Amino acid sequence: MSTRFKAACAASFPAARPRVSRGANSRLPAPLCTTLILASAFAALTTIAVCASQDALAADDAALAQPGPPSPDASGSAAVPNVVVVGDAQQLPRSFDQRYASTQVLTRADLDRLSPADPGIAQALAMLPGITVSQSGGPGAAPTVSIRGMSGAQVAVFIDGVRVGSSTTGAAEWADLPTSAFERVEVISGPAAASFGADAMGGVVQLFTRYPANQPNRTTVSFGGGSRDTFETQVNTSGTVPSTGALSALSGLTYAFGLRDYNTAGIAAMPAWAVGYTALNPYHAQDLSARLGYARGNWSISTFALYHDSNYAFTTFDPAQPTEQQTDRQLTTGAAFHLDLSPFTQFDQSIGYATDTMQTAGDASYGVAPDSIESTRITTATSLTHQEHGGRLFELPLSGETKLTYNFTREMAFAPSDFLGGVPARNDSAVSLHQSVTLDRLTLFLAGRHETVQGYSVNTGNVALSYAISPVYTARASYGNAFHLPTFDQLYYPCSYGYCPNPALAPERSNSVEVAFDANTSYGKFTAALYDTRVHDLITNELVDPVDYVYMPVNVNRAHIQGIDLSYKGTLGANTPVSVSVGLLNPKDLSNDTWLPRRPRETFNLNVDHAWDELGLHALGTGFTVQYGGTSLDTDLTGNATVLPSYLLVNLRAGWRFNKHLQLSAWLSNVFNRRYMTAYGYNMPGRTAFGKLAYTF
Repeated sequence: MSTRFKAACAASFPAARPRVSRGANSRLPAPLCTTLILASAFAALTTIAVCASQDALAADDAALAQPGPPSPDASGSAAVPNVVVVGDAQQLPRSFDQRYASTQVLTRADLDRLSPADPGIAQALAMLPGITVSQSGGPGAAPTVSIRGMSGAQVAVFIDGVRVGSSTTGAAEWADLPTSAFERVEVISGPAAASFGADAMGGVVQLFTRYPANQPNRTTVSFGGGSRDTFETQVNTSGTVPSTGALSALSGLTYAFGLRDYNTAGIAAMPAWAVGYTALNPYHAQDLSARLGYARGNWSISTFALYHDSNYAFTTFDPAQPTEQQTDRQLTTGAAFHLDLSPFTQFDQSIGYATDTMQTAGDASYGVAPDSIESTRITTATSLTHQEHGGRLFELPLSGETKLTYNFTREMAFAPSDFLGGVPARNDSAVSLHQSVTLDRLTLFLAGRHETVQGYSVNTGNVALSYAISPVYTARASYGNAFHLPTFDQLYYPCSYGYCPNPALAPERSNSVEVAFDANTSYGKFTAALYDTRVHDLITNELVDPVDYVYMPVNVNRAHIQGIDLSYKGTLGANTPVSVSVGLLNPKDLSNDTWLPRRPRETFNLNVDHAWDELGLHALGTGFTVQYGGTSLDTDLTGNATVLPSYLLVNLRAGWRFNKHLQLSAWLSNVFNRRYMTAYGYNMPGRTAFGKLAYTF
């Protein structure tokens, strides 16, 4: 099992219960309520800022003078929309109604502006409230994305509605998901198993690939380079076949294609004190994305594909062979059909295929043979949706929506050299019913799902109540339960590296309550959410053989997670987009009264951009990011608990648009070259510069 693979496994479930002393540094600090002072201060500052704000410019003006490094897609005649396209030829999955759960969004313009030094999309997600990212090194290393204190395996990830993630480790391969491939990112915080199925305990991340421009054709070519011999080339083209001309017979066909090549010498992920030497971890990745859509009358059909191929040299513990090559290949593809049976009734059918293959070269000096692990998931979904409008009850307007869905998933893991008993596989079938009812200002949402996994039945549900206090302010409360299936590694992987499987593992379960307040003003959106989650049958590695230090996963732990998420996203004045997020977390492991590992107690993110129109520099945009991560607990190389110190990062960015075709962008990340770790024993990148020149035609 490779280092990166083992790191991903360790991040998927809590590490072996560390031998923690009962000193002041190991026990949990004061209860979460002591942090309410920070929350109150943030709310006061945000209120002052909102009250002092002016109305934002119209969308067209904002597109022509995008602060920070302006997005290449923001030039030209068609601006990128800030909402998921629904009812178009692509039939993108519909945005989860924000009245039912806390939902945060990153648009393409956000991704361009906040593009971090790491090309994977995980670091961009870290800008959102309630999300923390731990990573075992620089570009190409395995990150773990946690939502509201849950582990990476307790977060469900979808690309255009197709579930992705390794069946062996249980988590998505975030390093294989490039920022450049996606138009929009939507994060749903809190349990959503009744809507999205297994593993949606902490929340759901929906990634939407780039969709076609609303014009005959738009093509952008970009070249970039920066620190550590980093080079990147991108080509993106999209458009709609017009109703006139040589291709008029294909009128209604939309397309979007993208190519990307990224290469870097990397950083030394593991410090010399951990392995006895220093070795760089180079990384080379190539990505291909494609989308086709066709609409005719009351029906539409679409298909997409996203392919990733990368090579990463991770650090070993062998000075004679300091690094080992690992190749990752990931393919996600799907097709969807949509039919409007009537103005108020829709039928949808989709099928998806996702596969992830990892190959390692092995280490002959240690007798480690080359290894190959492939995880495959096939999914289908059939749904019927009906809306009712125009009703009245007690002289109040009444409307609602009903949705009935059937899902089927088959998971398989191909690793003949490891799973000697054959190919692990499991089938998952589910029937779910969603019902929403809106009576004047009050909205009630109910969802129930019955899921059968290899003969094991699980029932999940969500209930949410939302009240529109005014057109601006909304209060809501919700309850939901969820579950996480054991991974194939935990169930079947043969004993090795001091680890043995446990075929008798049961799913992890959670129950969560949330109360929230939303304010949607002309100056931006403010959200405050308070949540309380209890996790049962938490899987942890238990020491079963103290002589040979052999661990086995067991259902013994319980966890209690409390937290507050605060966020604001809007525009101050005419040309200054601002986003702020604050996360306060109390991730308590009830089995030993310590923190759950790699969950910072406090997080803070501030993003400010400005277009310098007042100086007549309409083409110039600048911006900065301040990112803070509080202390967290982890396990050192001897199995003992250790504290990861807090860190504060500052990133700068700037962009100059020469004309509507040509744009120059630059980023300087970790300006003060702060040394920090989000996973014990793994360095994070220091000061990093990157520049990009893009031409759109």
